[in-house]
Parts: sequence; structure tokens; C-alpha cells
Amino acid sequence: MAIISYASEEMATGKISEGAIIEKKPIGFDTDNGLLMPYSNLFYWSYMQCDKASTIDEHSHKGFEIMTFILRGEMEHFDSRYRGWKKLASGDVQLIKTGNGYIHSERLFPGSSLFQIWTDPNLEKALNQPASCVDYPSDRFPILIGKGRSTRIYAGAGSPLKPDTSGLKISEISMAVGEHLYTGEGDSFVSGFVLEGELKVGNHPLYPEGFFIVKDEESFVINSLTDSRLFVVESPLEPGYSTYADNYSM
Repeated sequence: MAIISYASEEMATGKISEGAIIEKKPIGFDTDNGLLMPYSNLFYWSYMQCDKASTIDEHSHKGFEIMTFILRGEMEHFDSRYRGWKKLASGDVQLIKTGNGYIHSERLFPGSSLFQIWTDPNLEKALNQPASCVDYPSDRFPILIGKGRSTRIYAGAGSPLKPDTSGLKISEISMAVGEHLYTGEGDSFVSGFVLEGELKVGNHPLYPEGFFIVKDEESFVINSLTDSRLFVVESPLEPGYSTYADNYSM
């Protein structure tokens, strides 16, 4: 099995708003000096935690897609086109297609945490498309119940979330103690972030805020050593277009 893993302390870190927001970056930029560079059509993944209320001032983006997953607490988002703040709560998701240009601001509340994942939908096309932003409440996402586990589908069959970035499947898996078979598409990267608990993938032990990538496997076993919660993104080995990550190698 082709697998790599990173402990929390091996990830790039960052601070926003004078340290009010702390970031761990499983996937970062060159300047972040992290161990893992972009791959597939994923090029940025930040785990943000906020100890006190903080606002990220208005800023702009172009081309790529931004998915924000509220893990705990609340966030408000200001869209410059609609001139108003919108609130997202725990379990909610926001999809921004930044297209030919998008300006926004974000406000995090104390005790909040979230993922921001940036993906490449084929910049040659996306840069010529109008921008859009859609918020999805937590109860819109289907939950699959299996033996000893439940899976919330954020992107994939039955989900309303439809990113333009090709081949993405995104889920959050809650697992009881025991072995759990993950079955995917095969020609893909399966990237996982441990939210809670302790588990093993192959011979790799993983703890909270640990990260792993399994490459080109149709299925593999996750051994949950405690009750665990895992966030998973499946992305294609070959997206079918030139990507930002082509500047790097995996």
C-alpha cells in the first residue's frame, strides 16, 4: 500500500489576525515550509482554530474553489456583492467558486474551528466564469449508517454540494473501535485528517490532527483503536487537465 502520514507537529503552521486564529496546514504553499506540497487538484488545506473573535479583512480570489467546513462553533461571511453578513454554524458548508473574481471577508467566533480546502477546477476555464457563493446547512448532507460507523457525505452521491473541481468525494466518518474497510475509486488519492481518536492505516499510527494519504488503492483497512472521527477527501490521480499541482510531484 502506498501511504504517507504526518503528525500534527510536522505540519506547517500560521497565524492570522495577530495570532487570534491559529492554522495547521496539511497542504500549504512554498512559503509555508511544510512537508507536503499540492497534489491532484488539491492545493491548499488549512485547519483553523479561533480562541477569540476575529475578522479576516476583505480580500480577493480568482479561479479556484474554496470549500469551508465548520467543524465547531460559528463563522460569519461577508459577500461584497450582497452587502451583508451570513452565518454558518457547526456542520454547515460553504462553496465559493471564485471564477473571474470574488471579494469577501470572514469573521470567526471564540471556540470555533473549521477547514478551508482550496481546489483547482481547471483554471483555464474557471477564470472566465462568473463567481458564486452558496451556503449549505448541515441537515442537507446525507448520513450513511453501517456496522460500527456513520458517514456524512459532503461531496458525492446524494449531496447537494457540487464543486466544479473534478472527481472529488468528501466525507466525515465516525468509527467505533475495530477494523473498518474504506472502499474508494482506485485511481485516486484518499487524504484523511484525524479529528478525534487514535487509529492506524497500514503500519502508520495516527492521532488527533494527524494526516495521511493513501495512493491508488481501491480499498484499505482503517483500524480504529478508540472511537474516532475522520475527515476524508478523495481526489483523482489524473484530473484530466493541467493543474496548479503540476509544478510539484507526489
